[in-house]
Amino acid sequence: MSTYCNPLPLPHYQRGRACAKPGYEGPDFREMADPTVIRFEGQWYLFPSAGLLWRSADMVHWEHIPIEPFDPGYAPTVVVHRGWLYLTASWDCSAIWRARSPLGPWERLGTRAYDADGNETWLKDHTGKPVRWGDPCLFSDEDGSLYCYCNLGQEVEPSPAHPWRITNDIGILGVRLDAEDPSRFAEAPVKLVNFRPEHWWERGGESNHRLDAPVLEGAWMTRHGGRYFLQYSANGTEYRNYAIGCYVSDHPLGPFEPQRRNPVLIHRGGLVNGCAHHSVVEGPDGGLWCFYTTLVRIAHPYERRIAMDRVAFDENGELYIEGPTETPQPVPGGETGEPLVALSVNCPARASSVREGRSPHYAVDDGIRTWWEASSEEAPQWLEVDLEAAFPVAAVRILFADRGLDYAAGCRPAPYQYRIHGSLDGSQWSVLADLSGNEEERHIAYHTWAPVPARHVRLEILALPPGMTAAVWEFTVFGRPHEAGFSSAQ
Repeated sequence: MSTYCNPLPLPHYQRGRACAKPGYEGPDFREMADPTVIRFEGQWYLFPSAGLLWRSADMVHWEHIPIEPFDPGYAPTVVVHRGWLYLTASWDCSAIWRARSPLGPWERLGTRAYDADGNETWLKDHTGKPVRWGDPCLFSDEDGSLYCYCNLGQEVEPSPAHPWRITNDIGILGVRLDAEDPSRFAEAPVKLVNFRPEHWWERGGESNHRLDAPVLEGAWMTRHGGRYFLQYSANGTEYRNYAIGCYVSDHPLGPFEPQRRNPVLIHRGGLVNGCAHHSVVEGPDGGLWCFYTTLVRIAHPYERRIAMDRVAFDENGELYIEGPTETPQPVPGGETGEPLVALSVNCPARASSVREGRSPHYAVDDGIRTWWEASSEEAPQWLEVDLEAAFPVAAVRILFADRGLDYAAGCRPAPYQYRIHGSLDGSQWSVLADLSGNEEERHIAYHTWAPVPARHVRLEILALPPGMTAAVWEFTVFGRPHEAGFSSAQ
């Protein structure tokens, strides 16, 4: 059985956008979030926040292909419409680009203007006024119409300068775009989703305890069975309980009503949480798949990664996401088989060296905000887990912590080189995976092999990016459980 595992081991996660802003004094971090994935001519293209783009032939193995515009803004969205691809993003200039291929060349549409607050934009409303939008989702309908769904801002008293305003807060807006010039609205926008206090997942705060700080954002539209499923994210990407909700209508601009099944994705614990701001795409198997943001939030609130899981519809025709998953899953279009389970969580662990306060146990505690760290930058270093019994071991997931990342000082991402070893007795070792010659920059890794009996599993780190220290957020060993026919909770 071929499998994948969240968070996705994409190459070349990019530097956080906040790091390059004037006045930023925090540590460097990496960021990839708010993913739009499209299928185009038999391949899949990923457009995330912080840098474009990634391409895959199977939605599992991805290559990074930089394009221009490389960073059009947070939350880019792309749609195929009438033979063209259209691209836009949040706030930063709110421009629309078009191209015949995802790789470009991309041309910017419209003319430069400035909104009432002096912000540059290339977007105009139906009256010709310059406007900007946040977290847009472009949607091409079957009748040839093009729509945008985005988040609507704080409501203000109407004035000549602001008959309506798009900023960033409390609802989801829908608008049909001009078919000849998508940088213009064809008509007045419609507010489709309001904050509802009874929707507990929309309330602010880590415990959904605040009514004074709602955030609805990250819209996505899916048409299925002749109905329109308007998905959105709440209550903020910096929270572990960031969630996806869904409204349904028979028409692209409503009226929309909330599903009974809500939220459709939420998870507060484990490695994969803060699961929202997503896109939905048809996969190689003909089914629908959701690519979504997951939260790290160690160096910065926007330190995030990407995951994916299957989309389904229940007996009432309501959309939901079969996740989030944290253990190996069948690849899109792949055969299902006996599940692999996490064998290493909270097992005894030891390491070649330990920086004070960074115990090796932190690398097996199923938590992404703790980590093991070696005492120096020297290599090699190793991290070992005792599974406390022998199991058929078949895979590992490694989340390297990038300790020492500092772009200004020249400590930049580079390939990690390492080996995975297995042993029944802790003294006689065999190599399970050999990445000693690895030349691909990837700080999340997932490796599989035919099951091998082992009780002890060791990660031997042979070479590090210059200036960094060996450190691991999580080292998870997967394999077969003892009980035949065991069914994982995931």
